[in-house]
Amino acid sequence: MSDAWDLLVQAYGAAPGITEDILARPQVGIWAAHTLRRLRNGPDPVPLWLDVGYLHALAAASAVRAGLTFELDIPARHRTAVLPTVGAASVPLDVEVVRVRARKGHVDMETGARTVRCRPGDPDWHEPIVIEVRADGVDLRVELLDRDLYRDLRGPSSPQPLSGPEIAGWRADLARAWELLVREQPSRALTITGIVRTLAPVPRRERFRPLSASGTEAFGGILLSQPDDTLQLAVTLVHESQHQKLGALSHLLTLCEADDRLRYYAPWRDDPRPLPGILQGAYAFAGITQFWRVRRQQAPPGERAAAEFEFALWRRQTLGVLRVLATSGRLTGHGQRFVDTLHAELKACQEDHAPPAALDAAHAVALDHRAMWRGHNICLDPADHDALAAAWQHRASAADAVFAVGAAKVRAEPPVGLLDARAVLCRYLLFDPDAFNRLRATPDELGERVAGATAADLALVAGDVDRARAGYLRELRQDPLSVHGWVGLGLTQVDQLADPATRALLGRPELVLAVVQGLRSRGSAADALDPLELAGWVGEGLRDRQLDTVDPAGWLAV
Repeated sequence: MSDAWDLLVQAYGAAPGITEDILARPQVGIWAAHTLRRLRNGPDPVPLWLDVGYLHALAAASAVRAGLTFELDIPARHRTAVLPTVGAASVPLDVEVVRVRARKGHVDMETGARTVRCRPGDPDWHEPIVIEVRADGVDLRVELLDRDLYRDLRGPSSPQPLSGPEIAGWRADLARAWELLVREQPSRALTITGIVRTLAPVPRRERFRPLSASGTEAFGGILLSQPDDTLQLAVTLVHESQHQKLGALSHLLTLCEADDRLRYYAPWRDDPRPLPGILQGAYAFAGITQFWRVRRQQAPPGERAAAEFEFALWRRQTLGVLRVLATSGRLTGHGQRFVDTLHAELKACQEDHAPPAALDAAHAVALDHRAMWRGHNICLDPADHDALAAAWQHRASAADAVFAVGAAKVRAEPPVGLLDARAVLCRYLLFDPDAFNRLRATPDELGERVAGATAADLALVAGDVDRARAGYLRELRQDPLSVHGWVGLGLTQVDQLADPATRALLGRPELVLAVVQGLRSRGSAADALDPLELAGWVGEGLRDRQLDTVDPAGWLAV
């Protein structure tokens, strides 16, 4: 280890800018955080050298770029030895140590079996994948990380080499997304150029369900799935650059007091989130709201309805979260000023006109996600299940039964819920009506195309409310504990928010589910009940409750 440190010092002395460039790379932050956690947490089946030895790779890469003559061992894992920003060598599976030799500008990597020449022409040597795009004189330069073990925020991961066509696709997507950002949102584009340095691609996901992530340990790095299209990539760059900015600020200022026991509702996540995560999301989606605010004015006529929907949805959702943050009682002085500023910006967006169709769609999607989240995540005491079921069986006062329910808690780590299935279908309808019609033509294949979606959902999004209601009632007869079915039934009456059944299904579905669970525990058949009658009874106990009420105190996690 001392040899690596000495070489790193020499490289810094010869070329400090180069060494700082390498050490500031996002993957170095991921490696450092992972290795420190490993040292703190104790035994690990992976030999320590394979993690700690990454320092050797950093020293060797710095020395190579500084033009030094040296020899140093670096680790190899998963058939790969990496010199960050210099390149990677493919090595035999059983090789864990590679000797790097640099002389007179030539670099070789010796594996014992053979020597890899670190230059073009050697089939086992892979140059960094660097993409440079320019629009209206504004440049973006990023490296695609496909082989570095520490490119993924979620932990060390084996190489996933990109093919030639995949690299070409990323170049084309970035060029188009960059042109859109520079043309329509130049100030955001300039911000992105100063932040984003690496992209760690993962395979394409289901349409309208992209994956992207950033971390405070890896400033300048983004993990992202191959985008559906140019617009999605542009939104992702805005989204993740917002996270990067707030992550950097959070290293300088404490904005909120974290309490790991508490969780909050985030309308962009399926799981309950701690307050710092809520703050991060609010800032990211404030940027996304502003993106759509501009985009809806620039979009071609055929894309305008979709842009109006996204603007109306994220304006509404982000403002709701900012209200929770502002009243949480856990913001510091810096945090309060930060949230107040965001709130003022989003409040100004409220003055913008949005078409009624966009507002209606955003309203339904927002209620859907919040109700699904409550149904999946909120836990009541089993005694409350029993009491609610007994009150229902005796048709006692719903108001008294609901009032007697104790404090709710939420699951800290709930199972995957796929809470956005109807939102995905809504986006199909708005962004690609032809694709939506193809989904309707082949409903038996829907689950393969949109996980979690049903034929009833297709009917609902298409406006066939009667067919949708019949589908959700069938679903509930088969599974009386289906959160998807109960909330879907409520959405068939989304234009009747004063109706007690709608109020229960979209406002407090966990109470309806609690009655069903209580009936089962009491040995009563739950599949024979009338869902709308039960929901109406619960709703009678919620007459003074609003559907959009929030809990700024958060929920205790279990």
